[in-house]
Amino acid sequence: AAAPKLIILKAVYGDLPDGQKLDVTDKVKGMVKDDALTVDATNDNFTDPAEGAGKKLKVDYKFGDDGKPLSKQVDENQTLTISYALYLAANDPKMKLTIIKALWGDLPDGQNLDVTDKVKALVADNALTVAATNENFTDPAEGVGKKLHVDYKYGEGEALSKECGEGETLTILPPAPVN
Repeated sequence: AAAPKLIILKAVYGDLPDGQKLDVTDKVKGMVKDDALTVDATNDNFTDPAEGAGKKLKVDYKFGDDGKPLSKQVDENQTLTISYALYLAANDPKMKLTIIKALWGDLPDGQNLDVTDKVKALVADNALTVAATNENFTDPAEGVGKKLHVDYKYGEGEALSKECGEGETLTILPPAPVN
């Protein structure tokens, strides 16, 4: 069966909840592709309604005309992702994302840090999106290009690994649901 249509009800960007903000509903609606949304919460995408303040992007949405209203929010410079597969995964214990181990540094053999707990804390809706930066993880190997390596599994599934270089974004999304 096809996934129900993603309907954006409202989207705001700014110093939430009570500061300066912009209604970005129409812009966000235009970013929906194949009934899914992936958008970076940045001033480049939405202009800056609250200079100097940390901003958030909040999107209210539902799946299908009869779907219950849902909401998702991310901090500035984070990526917000909404899809029916993510929604199903978030509500299916077989789709639970478990971070087994995460390392950041001069991999595989140089100076590195175990960042497992920090990466575990970034899991949302059984998915992970994290920028591989010194700002997120500190710098265990100055002057050396670093990598973020994450070992993970979904539900009782097999252990998998994903890696990305410094300055890149590592994304782990649940597998598509099996009908």
